[in-house]
Parts: sequence; structure tokens; C-alpha cells
Amino acid sequence: MNKIVLILILVFTLSCKAQTNIIDITDRCNHLPLDRKNGSLYLKDVNNIYAPYVGTWKWSSRNKEMTLVLIKQTKFHYTQHSHNYYKDRLVGYYIYKENGVVIADTSGDNLQNDVGIAVSFDISCDSTIDTGFFVDRNKEKRITVSLEMLSPTQMKFIGKIPQHSSYVNPKKPRTLYLGSTFPLNMVFTKQ
Repeated sequence: MNKIVLILILVFTLSCKAQTNIIDITDRCNHLPLDRKNGSLYLKDVNNIYAPYVGTWKWSSRNKEMTLVLIKQTKFHYTQHSHNYYKDRLVGYYIYKENGVVIADTSGDNLQNDVGIAVSFDISCDSTIDTGFFVDRNKEKRITVSLEMLSPTQMKFIGKIPQHSSYVNPKKPRTLYLGSTFPLNMVFTKQ
């Protein structure tokens, strides 16, 4: 009887594992189109591309400073729209200050959400992190951001405001603002 139970547990375990289709997140472009609807796909950061970016980063210049916290979420379950799949992702938040006064703070974001978070990055098909975005809530804009590791302790942040970058906040009337709340070119130091 114990052998039968053990065999059933083993078969069940193996069948559950066989249902997950794990694809290296850097190799996903070689597997297009990806079926992201049935819940069996897992885009995994197999080579730990995100690892050097994880942590607390700081930038300062004169009376301005920005803190950026990046977190790797493993096997995050996307269920937005018709999607149903798992993915490792790099998300976080930022705090921007001028003269010691907080101008922007997204640390209250619920990083378990599919949408609505202010900081999110993705790995491109050539294994670089370049498809990130920041939501500048003060200026109601979505800013495209690329990150470049300069050393294990320094990271270059390059932001761009696309032509159609308005981030619409449904809770308040739409206003068009110029520029961004924080600088778009910074070099952060890991803390």
C-alpha cells in the first residue's frame, strides 16, 4: 500500500512539473509567439540578469537627491486582460527630494499589482535592461528609462519622455505638463 501511495505522489509531482513551460526570459524572442493565456508559461530569469540591479541606489547633486529601490520578483503571476502567465520581473519605487523636501515618493505603491506601479523594467531580447518605465505622477507622464551598469556599484539612468507620454490619472482632470519632476540623466551609486 505504501508503494502505491509513493508511486501516485511521484506521478502527480512529475505531471505537475511537466505542465510548466519554463523559458529563459532572455530567450523569449526565439519562442514567439508565446502563449500567455493558459497559465503554463514561466518567463524565468535563469541567468540572474536582474541580480546586479537589485538594491537601494542613490543619486545626489547640490540640493537634489533621488533614492531608487529595485526588487526582483520571482514568478510573478500576470493576470492582466487576457494574459495568464508567470514572469520574473524587476520593479521598485523612487523618492525624489529637493532641499530635503520630498517632491515625489512612490514607496507606497503596491508592488504586487500588474499595473499602476511607478517603476518597472524588462529584459530585451539582447539581454539588456532597456525597456523600463517610470511614472512621473507629478507631471502625469510615463518616462521610458534605460539602465546601464557602469560597475558593480554604479548604474547609469537615462530617461526619455516619449512624444505621447501622458499618463492619465482617472481621479483628476488631465493637465499637460512640461518636463519631468526629476532629472533624466543620473548616475546612481549602490548603497
